Amino acid sequence: MKIGYIRETEDTCDFVKNVILYFKRLFNIIKVEEKDGKRIYYLPLYKNTKISNYRVKKIAQKLVSKIKLDNTKNVVLSNYLETLNNLKIILYSKNINILNGRYLFKCLTLNVIDYIFKRKNVKTELRRSNNFIK
Repeated sequence: MKIGYIRETEDTCDFVKNVILYFKRLFNIIKVEEKDGKRIYYLPLYKNTKISNYRVKKIAQKLVSKIKLDNTKNVVLSNYLETLNNLKIILYSKNINILNGRYLFKCLTLNVIDYIFKRKNVKTELRRSNNFIK
């Protein structure tokens, strides 16, 4: 299952970087980065500025096309992007699942329990005999 991570762009204080970020924001350029097998999409949105609905729709359309090219069906939004309802509506309408913490919590519960038992040096046989994991 491929999962894409969507974040907003961080603010910088360097003049040259601000000029580059201005043009990215002007042309709605989405930066895609690959880290440790994870694909991260950086949107040209900033926490401190107001965003029009028209601009969010344009960015969402570009984002959907990039996500479809990467053959990704599931995405995780940052906390700030989670508050943008227009973005979420467009992603849902294009059959892209937005994962939140509850779904991930259900999927990773067994991994977390195994990690805790490994850190506590509890043997696997002992865990199964005491019915910790069914």
